[in-house]
Amino acid sequence: MKLLPVLTLAAIIPLSSLLHAEDSPLEKQMQILARGTKQLSAQVNDPSRQQSTVTLIESLRKAALDSQNLEPRKTATVSQTDRAPFLAAYKAQMQKLADTYGQIEEAVKAGQYDNAKSLLGKLGQLKKEGHEKFKQD
Repeated sequence: MKLLPVLTLAAIIPLSSLLHAEDSPLEKQMQILARGTKQLSAQVNDPSRQQSTVTLIESLRKAALDSQNLEPRKTATVSQTDRAPFLAAYKAQMQKLADTYGQIEEAVKAGQYDNAKSLLGKLGQLKKEGHEKFKQD
């Protein structure tokens, strides 16, 4: 009787790994953006970490720009006629994100830490808009 729970568990473990598919290249970029933005929000208004913050922002901006060349999984569900406008809108959204990181970088370099902190709120709104339009449920 004790063998049944062990066999059940042995059957479930491989199934759970199938359900958790490998992350796509875009999802990996989004993870970089999520972790980096969290770190950025913790240090953006610390003048003693200005150079570290600028370096972090540069890497986040690069991840956003690199993401423009990748397609969201939702693209596969978009009709062929709507695909080009969908991808153009996605690329424009990623460009807005990269531009916002650029604005934050400029503010940090200028020592305008309050402005940089307020621009972080814009990142949250861009994320929400982007996920609503482009992320597959």
